[in-house]
Amino acid sequence: SIISVACLEFCSFASYNSILSKMTVSTQDRPNDLYSSPYLVDYYDIVAPTSQSVDDASFYWKTYQDLKASRPSTPDDPFVIMDVGTGTGRVLHGLERNATEVNADFSNTEVLGVDNAQHMLDKAKRITTGPLKGHVSWINGSALDLEAVMRERVHLKVDLLIFSIGSISHLSEYGQPETFLNQVSKVLRPGTGRAYVSIYDGSLLHKKEDIAFHQPQGVTEIQSSMFPHIVYRESNHRGDLEGNIKYVKFDLEAVNNEDQTILEKNNISMKMRQWEEDELVSLSSKTGVTFVERIRGAHETFYVFNTTA
Repeated sequence: SIISVACLEFCSFASYNSILSKMTVSTQDRPNDLYSSPYLVDYYDIVAPTSQSVDDASFYWKTYQDLKASRPSTPDDPFVIMDVGTGTGRVLHGLERNATEVNADFSNTEVLGVDNAQHMLDKAKRITTGPLKGHVSWINGSALDLEAVMRERVHLKVDLLIFSIGSISHLSEYGQPETFLNQVSKVLRPGTGRAYVSIYDGSLLHKKEDIAFHQPQGVTEIQSSMFPHIVYRESNHRGDLEGNIKYVKFDLEAVNNEDQTILEKNNISMKMRQWEEDELVSLSSKTGVTFVERIRGAHETFYVFNTTA
């Protein structure tokens, strides 16, 4: 069951094999995302782009330093970073590594990692061991309701909001990108606050490059990074583009490589919005944010917004 799988995250590896022997395959009513079990979270972290492969950790670190230097912060009015769609904290842990390299800390900084997948947040919290610890809160919340995320922090405004690595493509339903940008305008610090929204080159229409997710042919096995003796078996990849929506589907099994027991079966189905070059800028004009600039990265474009309200 999902509950049985979830307990693996917190059990010692010494008892791992005895737990596996009692588990049964869960195939009924499985979610079709990549976030709803510890196995899926582990798989996602293996195949999704890393801070090293997209080189955005150093970009966000410099952005944080520059913005923090421009506004004095105090314990009562800290500099606030919000990472929307944080997942397991890839971007924030990238900031943490940069801070460690220069012996910096996060004094007078409050960090919010926001995601709507609790298994992702559980892992993010568990692997936070450096200078972020004590400064970061991992919050189950929606990109479409950032006001709710800040409800217990109504006295604060966000100085640096990050929506990284093309996460906005997951806002694929009509009106969702505009709703998100309007929510940004509600929580961003007027004047000095900045929101950085990334669109991945692979999410641009009429572009052949697609590096957001690898899509191998046939059956592929990937070794777990978290669970001994577990491999993830992908198969039956298929995809289609309808208008500006990309559909990606594949089957994913978590398999005990010692006896080939299938521990979890998932039919993954992802729906991601594709973008015209200046579409986000055009949409933003109908919301409460103001477009400031675009910055080209190696494989993505950062769109920068502020608000004056």
